[in-house]
Amino acid sequence: MANERKIVFVVDDNKGNLIACKNILQPHYEIYPAQSAEKMFELLGHIKPDLILLDVEMPDVSGHDAAKKLKSNDEHKKIPIVFLSARSDSTSELEGFNLGALDYIHKPFLSHLLLRRIETHLSLIAYRKILSEIKNPINAINKMLDEASVDDPAKLPDHIANLKNSAKQLLGTIDNILDMSKTWDESSGGQ
Repeated sequence: MANERKIVFVVDDNKGNLIACKNILQPHYEIYPAQSAEKMFELLGHIKPDLILLDVEMPDVSGHDAAKKLKSNDEHKKIPIVFLSARSDSTSELEGFNLGALDYIHKPFLSHLLLRRIETHLSLIAYRKILSEIKNPINAINKMLDEASVDDPAKLPDHIANLKNSAKQLLGTIDNILDMSKTWDESSGGQ
């Protein structure tokens, strides 16, 4: 899971910004540039990104309006957004966060900081996904314990086998979290 190449959309009407972002991120991620919100929505028709970098100021549709449209669509509302902007006013930034943005990166950006912030956000998203998977085996264990306590004693060996299977599944998920944590520690210099 941690080794699969993540998909990042970069949406900016400035071709120079698109090229800069692509050059910074392409070695690490699969990048899909779009010069407008319209192009982003076309891409969403056949590709689901793990993250969208979205310029706030664009001529056709603003990044904030594009985010509103994105969040109103059940299929796309959970796609994480990071806004890019040359604007530095707190009102615009607050509006971006109120629209559900993970972050707000000011342009011009430093390449190593942009890459690090994207790495951090994608790692946190992966952690959340794995942590949410822990609930399934725990719920299964609880259900089987409830059934075992009121069920036919002859079925007890089956319940124990199912409990062992769920516990093994839970342990595998925890091992994945620890592996990701180790990878994160190594990539961040052990900090």
